[in-house]
Amino acid sequence: MRLRRHESGASIIEFTLVFALVFLPALMAIFEFAQLSVARQNLRYAVLEMVRTAEAAAEEPDANMLRTRLGRAMLPLLAKRTDGGVESLVTSVALAARPDLFDITYRAAGITDIDAVTQIETSELEVRWCRELFFAPIKYAIPALLRMGSISWFEQACYARQSIPIVAKAYVVRPIVPRDMRIL
Repeated sequence: MRLRRHESGASIIEFTLVFALVFLPALMAIFEFAQLSVARQNLRYAVLEMVRTAEAAAEEPDANMLRTRLGRAMLPLLAKRTDGGVESLVTSVALAARPDLFDITYRAAGITDIDAVTQIETSELEVRWCRELFFAPIKYAIPALLRMGSISWFEQACYARQSIPIVAKAYVVRPIVPRDMRIL
């Protein structure tokens, strides 16, 4: 009878150790990667909103205009409050203006001749977001592992802050109107 009690006590301790050291961190990793997936999708949506703004602009879009559009599109993830008030929007736009959180690159990719008169200008819009991790074991382990293989200053800064860089790209396609056809 005494031998059975020791065995059941040992199995409870073994289960608790295995649960605490294996299953709990694995569950936290699943939750963290699910949140990163949602964040990546929201960043893609925000980049598409920025592309709309850039395509609608009469001239080359400036960085402030792109960052403002990014802040508006990222409002659900960046603002602490979700009531959609002015305070939340200001917070979101202010966070989007921080170069240590968001790195925006807008560069010309090329000009394509469609016919003798029409040309299309293509530009690449790339946004890198330094997304904070939340669950404790994952927050420290993943950036430490990824830091070894990175040479980018932005990625190194993200890893130092226990964050993960998320990247989204899109292309801006704008027609070039010849000078003699512009309406003044």
